[in-house]
Amino acid sequence: MLLLSHSGEPLCTDAVAGALARRGARPVRLDTDDFPAALALRGELGFPGARGLVLGDRPLLADAVWLWRLWPARLDARLTDEHRDAARRESFAALRGLLDLLPRVPWIDALDVGRAADDKARQLRLACDIGLSIPPTLITADPAAARQFFVAHAGQVIAKLQTPLRQSMSGGGLPTRLLRRDDLDALAGLRHCPMIFQRYVPKAMELRIAWVDGQALVGALDGAACGVDWRYECHASWQPHSLPAPVHRHLAALMARLGLRQGAIDMIVTPSGEYVFLEVNPTGEWMMLEKELGLPISDALAAALLRLANESQREVCES
Repeated sequence: MLLLSHSGEPLCTDAVAGALARRGARPVRLDTDDFPAALALRGELGFPGARGLVLGDRPLLADAVWLWRLWPARLDARLTDEHRDAARRESFAALRGLLDLLPRVPWIDALDVGRAADDKARQLRLACDIGLSIPPTLITADPAAARQFFVAHAGQVIAKLQTPLRQSMSGGGLPTRLLRRDDLDALAGLRHCPMIFQRYVPKAMELRIAWVDGQALVGALDGAACGVDWRYECHASWQPHSLPAPVHRHLAALMARLGLRQGAIDMIVTPSGEYVFLEVNPTGEWMMLEKELGLPISDALAAALLRLANESQREVCES
């Protein structure tokens, strides 16, 4: 079982590796930020004896692949900024191409599937089509449109980026924040950086749902103890939560449309009990739910990987 991670991620990857090992599988971890400097990965094709994807001196084979992190290369500090940009871009392109040389095996989840599924506008469109409730949303680079949206929703509007400025849930970044009237005079920068604006949703609870191949493993935070963005301002502990069956069915349909077997889904439960979909991160964090609530997320991922590998092998044998 091939696990794609990065060198600074000890928790989730080790947990999934341990769950696989307990089930008798052999996990092989690749820290993608080690490529190319410290990871001897290469591709051979189009000549006699070519072996496809090679790690060290052996072809790299796998029964299934778990994509947790595809990380930018750790580069030599002596590189100039110009060479650094080129090296990072080429290294990332090469890594994606090399991984495509793996024999046809199941992924959780495939590179192109995850990249397409991460489109926030697409997520919201599909969620709405399926019947999930979403906040009124504006995605724009037009300051005037943002101001009109602010007025239309009586100033109860949040602003957020479509992509993270960081790759983890700790450290710097730009949190989702409630837009203030004073901010309206500083929206000229939208011309260079479009943003998402949504009507603020009152919350009784904030949910983080670790979705694994049809299972919803859910943690809930008391909405009264959270700020606008719970990742930055929260004084509550995670509590277990069960989704109503209709919400689970709608999420299953959404994840199927997105082609995702895993993801971290964020929802709000309003004071009136309505479940409002915000977004899904195809490789979002879940270890806090496993540690604080004992939710068996890593074991569920290991089971899903082994199940897919067995199904794939049966199909090969039958064909």
